[in-house]
Amino acid sequence: MNRKNEHVRLALSSLFLCISVLGCGAAGSDALDERGSSSAALSSNSQGGNGKGSVSDRLGGFPGILSFLENQVVPAELADPEIAPFFAHLTESPGDIEQCLAMLLDHDLGGRSPGSGAVLPDGHQCRSSMSNIHRGLNIPDGIVDKFILIVGQQATIAGVAPADIQQVADRLNTYRGGVRNK
Repeated sequence: MNRKNEHVRLALSSLFLCISVLGCGAAGSDALDERGSSSAALSSNSQGGNGKGSVSDRLGGFPGILSFLENQVVPAELADPEIAPFFAHLTESPGDIEQCLAMLLDHDLGGRSPGSGAVLPDGHQCRSSMSNIHRGLNIPDGIVDKFILIVGQQATIAGVAPADIQQVADRLNTYRGGVRNK
């Protein structure tokens, strides 16, 4: 088994261990965030991939994905002492990064957002090259694995179906080559 496949297997095994320990539909799926929005927009039914729209649709489309990133993923990623340092020298605002990533995931998971190149209301243009975005950060493979694992853990807490979590992990993993060791 090559190194990349070993890292994917390890990340996904950890993700499914998290799912089995926490269970889908765990606490918080109907809680209100500090803006009064329900995090249930990100939850999907326990079947996932049930033919009821795209993964993006089941996650609430761009607004649901953005809310999930802002309120759950980013705080969890920044709370991790191994991952946080990679976000210490941003060249864009955190809001721009969250919006661009939410649009990218929405697009990749079957939503209506543009995949890249969108211009945000503040004039920021989302970039299309993961290599250019991450150049100089020297992100090791293990950090990419951990980033994906944390996304999966937060999705599990939000009540996202395992099949949909797997789709998100698979999409994030496709960007591995452009993110690591640049």
